[in-house]
Amino acid sequence: MKDQSKDTVENISNGNAEKTKNIVSSNINTQESNMQTTTNETIAQQISSLRLPDSYSANIGGIKLPPKPVFGKLSKHRFSKVHPGKEYQFPCLTVEDKDNGESYVVAPHIQPYLGKNVVPKIIRLSVDSTGLPKLIFQPIIDQGGRQNHWHTTLNKAIELAEDNWVRVESNMDAGQYTIIISKDDLGEPQWPEQTIDELVQEVFGNNIISSPDHPYIRQIEGRI
Repeated sequence: MKDQSKDTVENISNGNAEKTKNIVSSNINTQESNMQTTTNETIAQQISSLRLPDSYSANIGGIKLPPKPVFGKLSKHRFSKVHPGKEYQFPCLTVEDKDNGESYVVAPHIQPYLGKNVVPKIIRLSVDSTGLPKLIFQPIIDQGGRQNHWHTTLNKAIELAEDNWVRVESNMDAGQYTIIISKDDLGEPQWPEQTIDELVQEVFGNNIISSPDHPYIRQIEGRI
């Protein structure tokens, strides 16, 4: 009878122990699940914090610098305006190396080293509809020479661009530029603050030929 009671007590004790074990295990699983949920929510919050707001571009701090000026031509895709002021006209001697796609500004005393490669032109300041400042060459028409329709129509485009937004397209059949004026007023361009001399220095830099030892002169003279 004592053994039977002992077995009953042990069974009850074992049952309580198993029940306690199950409760503890359930609590641990619940805690782990809660921890996992918290971790997932934290990660989601961290990832969400990486998303840019819709107003991102408007919230950038600092001062927006103007685009760096470049050398080029009036665009066939973008409308441009040309600065009308005499102070932004720079008559000079130029050389265009079409084989290498380079353009040079030449000091007058270097002309004898370059001969007929030198062509006088006027550097003009333009700004296109994206705000990009661009120095362009304006041809100087030889009144006693053969008429060049490319030059005359380009000069006409530059003249019109002093008061209008203009773009040009090459008309190969006619041997001239087709001039297109914008239908709408695109507003006033933001002109660079530099003087024309400063712009020429910044844009051309090493492409200013002021010495007989310039790499381009050495090249055409066959000097190493």
